[in-house]
Amino acid sequence: METSEVEKFNLKNFLSTKSAAAIIASTVAVVGVGTMIVSDSIANGNKVVLGVRADGQPIGGLDRRGTEKFFTNVAAQKTHNLTFRYEGEEFVITPEEINLTAQVDKATNEALSYGRGGSTFGNFNDQMKCMLNGRNVHLGAQYDSALLDEKLNAIAAQIDRDPINAVCRFSGDIIEKIPGVIGKKLNTQELAENLKTPLMTLDLPTGAIDLKPEDIQPFITTEDIADIDSVLGTYSTYYYPGDRGDNIWLAASSISNKIVKPSWTFSFNDTVGERTWDAGYKVAGVIINGRPAEDYGGGVCQVSSTLYNAVLLAGLTPTERTPHFYQSTYVSPGRDATVADGYLDFKFRNDLQHNVYLIAEAYGSTLSVYVLGTKADLGGADIAIEREGSDMTPSIYRVWYSGNDVIKSEFLHTDVYETPKPRLEQEQTPL
Repeated sequence: METSEVEKFNLKNFLSTKSAAAIIASTVAVVGVGTMIVSDSIANGNKVVLGVRADGQPIGGLDRRGTEKFFTNVAAQKTHNLTFRYEGEEFVITPEEINLTAQVDKATNEALSYGRGGSTFGNFNDQMKCMLNGRNVHLGAQYDSALLDEKLNAIAAQIDRDPINAVCRFSGDIIEKIPGVIGKKLNTQELAENLKTPLMTLDLPTGAIDLKPEDIQPFITTEDIADIDSVLGTYSTYYYPGDRGDNIWLAASSISNKIVKPSWTFSFNDTVGERTWDAGYKVAGVIINGRPAEDYGGGVCQVSSTLYNAVLLAGLTPTERTPHFYQSTYVSPGRDATVADGYLDFKFRNDLQHNVYLIAEAYGSTLSVYVLGTKADLGGADIAIEREGSDMTPSIYRVWYSGNDVIKSEFLHTDVYETPKPRLEQEQTPL
């Protein structure tokens, strides 16, 4: 018979026959029973079943002692110091410092648990899956998060730095500009969160971790003072040294080196704060209900009044201002601005195109306030404060000049002063 006429063996056709199916079923049944017997024997033993792997290595057949030894060795290889680096300096946290401990017992129990604890058929089924698909055991770890936070904060303390405002200094006719310094802040919470998974899985970085603290811009940046080129307005008043002079110095220091950007409103009370003993203020002369008296912060109104005059001469816009009950001795009538904690404030707004910068100095017996800014904002005009009316009812105008020509004249206010009342010590409400 020729080869072409011989029916070739076809495995697919053979498997489709009833006889072949019966043969295979019988074979599987026999093998299955035998395998289940072996499975039941393994399940009742103390060996890791075949197919279990850990750290990329097969550990099937190991007993408890061998499994513990395996995971102990893995832990020793994977547990090491955490090293951080910033600007050439390195910071180290050891595993002992954060109580980093590998969970060897947990991993061992997990490895030995596969294919055990169920019925004979269930154990057999689990072990078959394990041999065919494999099972991985991950060695985890635990650590003390509070100790880690403590160590990270200690590192941050060596890296963090406060920003430093840019500063203007004025001496004679020269304005000196000192650039600001950008601060640094290490986000320890984010760093701790990023370390959580590597620590718990013992997947620790092998090299140094580069720290990247956040930049903290100063409130007054170098750019904020870049366009300042002149003194827009300045005014000086005089006082006698002593407790009142100390209060003047303290308040002047509070408003000095402050910037007011376009459209911002400056509040004297918000900037200076409450005039209390805790804030360093002393008892000195004040006006309460129209009468001379003594209270903490006496003399501070001289600072607000001096600032008011400098603000007017600088072309800024007063938005809140109140005269004293009676005339002050340190400024002309109509040119004072009284303040009182939580009651009377002096405010002004910067309607110019550029930032202005305040400097206040109180030395010896002279208080001076300077408003620095951009000369072009005033359009080359000179500003003068002029008065009409009597000392008791003065009307105040701000006049803008170009040479001898008046560009514009602004009416500011008309004040009405009273005659001082006799001193009354028990009065407490300021007016």
